[in-house]
Amino acid sequence: MDYSLLHLINQMAGHVSAVDSFFSLVAKYGPALYAVPLLFMWFRGGDSAKKAALLSLATMAIALLISQVIGHIYFRPRPYVAHPGGVNLIIPRSSDASFPSDHATFSFAIAGVILLENRRLGIASVAFGALVAFARVFVGIHYPLDVAGGAALGLATGVLMWQLRRVFDPLLNFLIGIARRLRLA
Repeated sequence: MDYSLLHLINQMAGHVSAVDSFFSLVAKYGPALYAVPLLFMWFRGGDSAKKAALLSLATMAIALLISQVIGHIYFRPRPYVAHPGGVNLIIPRSSDASFPSDHATFSFAIAGVILLENRRLGIASVAFGALVAFARVFVGIHYPLDVAGGAALGLATGVLMWQLRRVFDPLLNFLIGIARRLRLA
């Protein structure tokens, strides 16, 4: 089932150069665009938004650490390794585990915290995370369950960190205070 869905999505790759280029860029560099909503929250939001921006970065780091541990415990080969010749790979190969997708984990960890802080910005962030996840399958680098697992891990970590956010308040207030003294907030 996972390979069938991968094949359904990935068979669209390699036919239209502009589409391939778009999804290749999103698949490789999409998570970097999460700097935009985080900077918006930092510079245009109040203290709560600033705390959420910092918390989302911590969430992303923790979620990626968990993702790396999972990938070392359960090593799932990339689709192009498991199905040589059966995948249209349109970005460079990667040698790490396919499950869970680090890009999906990254995207949804940040998007989840943004969603809990700011509904409108969060919905856009989750939608963009879905685009990143789709792109990773489109370019042939992940199975659909890899990105679904990364999304679930990122969101779960985000919800947990959000529930624990009061524990981090002293540190977040301290960091915001330093940023203000340096005129960065």
